[in-house]
Amino acid sequence: MNEPIHRREFVRRLPVLTAGLAACASTPVLTACAGAAYLTPVSGLDGFSIPAEAVRESGGVFIQNPDMRRPIYVHHSESGEWTAVLASCTHAGCQPEPLGNRLVCPCHGSEFSFAGEVLQGPAERALTRYRVVEEGRRLMIRIDGGAA
Repeated sequence: MNEPIHRREFVRRLPVLTAGLAACASTPVLTACAGAAYLTPVSGLDGFSIPAEAVRESGGVFIQNPDMRRPIYVHHSESGEWTAVLASCTHAGCQPEPLGNRLVCPCHGSEFSFAGEVLQGPAERALTRYRVVEEGRRLMIRIDGGAA
């Protein structure tokens, strides 16, 4: 059950909310504000498989398997690089969401690059990163060895 937010916490979160609303009002990031797509991956022995085209078209998607507490965010950059990170903030475990060119945690304002590096705290550790291998028309997200 959700607890009510106290006034002090609301005021502390307000800059993140305001920045998100301002970004959503501008046309270039409107698609990011509509929310990233969620895909159910095909599970394999050492990871997950998803269609590469789904990520290319949108720039990034969340993949969610019923066994996972938090989803993995898979991103395709303009330079052609694939990244996959566990969407669980290393500060308090909330789920960061894509906003513009980064992932932003709605709980305390931590920001991460799509590769998982901390851009702004309070988080001090990078997001867990997974290896992505393009195999034909599919992407394999390797979770067997953990981080990439």
